[in-house]
Amino acid sequence: MTNRRRRVLILGSTGSIGTQALQVIAANPDRFEVVGLAAGGGRPT
Repeated sequence: MTNRRRRVLILGSTGSIGTQALQVIAANPDRFEVVGLAAGGGRPT
């Protein structure tokens, strides 16, 4: 059995959940590979 890293694309990488996901990924570089990030401005009020 191989221990391949999971390739991850984070949508909303600047939001609360996105930044938490990136922290988890950064803490486990042997398990995850970030292949893309998406970020956008907030919705105008």
